[in-house]
Amino acid sequence: LSQDGYQAVLVATGAHQGVKMGVEGEAQSKVMECIDLLRDVNFGKDVKLGDRVAVIGGGNAAIDAARTALRLGSKEVTIFYRRTKAEMPANPEEVAEAIKEGVKIEFLAAPTKVFGKNGAVALENIRMKLGEPDASGRPRPEPIEGSEFKVDLDAVIAAIGQRPEVPGQFKLEIGRGNVIVANAETMATSKSGVFTAGDVVTGPASVVEAIRTAKLAAISIDKHLGGTGVLPIDELKVKDLTSRRTFIERWAEEGKRVEMPSLSIEDRLKRFDEVELGLSEEMAIAEGQRCWRCDLEE
Repeated sequence: LSQDGYQAVLVATGAHQGVKMGVEGEAQSKVMECIDLLRDVNFGKDVKLGDRVAVIGGGNAAIDAARTALRLGSKEVTIFYRRTKAEMPANPEEVAEAIKEGVKIEFLAAPTKVFGKNGAVALENIRMKLGEPDASGRPRPEPIEGSEFKVDLDAVIAAIGQRPEVPGQFKLEIGRGNVIVANAETMATSKSGVFTAGDVVTGPASVVEAIRTAKLAAISIDKHLGGTGVLPIDELKVKDLTSRRTFIERWAEEGKRVEMPSLSIEDRLKRFDEVELGLSEEMAIAEGQRCWRCDLEE
């Protein structure tokens, strides 16, 4: 036995904390982390942001924070993002819905300083231009000298990223972004018998990606404990493939997807109800008939 009595350990979770903006003045009370805001709202706390709110960032969390601010009663909510709309990592559908609800987006702008001002705040930003691609493959935002501008606000919400807080007792090798360094094929960490999966190794990603890494880790742990690493997955058996048509054929015949019914803008901003109302039976059948059946083999 190893690792305090266990033959193998899977580290697949860790609390997440917001990444700091790294600008002067962000420690004051009118500046809050996006994660803290969303957590407080979901726990039913009485959150008051004021009329004028700025959200810093361009991901899904930034969009969530901006739409949440509107539902909390804020009148002017502006997202400041240092690149253009084309580089925003947020889902395009979420961005479109936020704009529809009244969120404004100031592109090519990044914060440089936060000022306290009579119980409120003022945010200084600088205009940006796009340069050569950086490590992410996106154009690197570069500040334009002398282009600083200020906006008066009641609150600033930082939503520029998240960092996992990795459990320290295993003394694992940690990489950029405070994620666990692991073998991409086996999910094995720098310590024998310790494996990892999920956001703590990939950084913020999707549920599907978390499941993928967990599957790799499960296979590796099974092998580590003397098993074969083979997962019992039933094969899909299909008797008749004659009804299958190509994606292009089905698209040409059946057109684009149906439009999801949703709450009116007025009703959305009154409460935190689900915006999408769901498909009717007729809509669901129509969507089901558009299925490409990519699970089937030619």
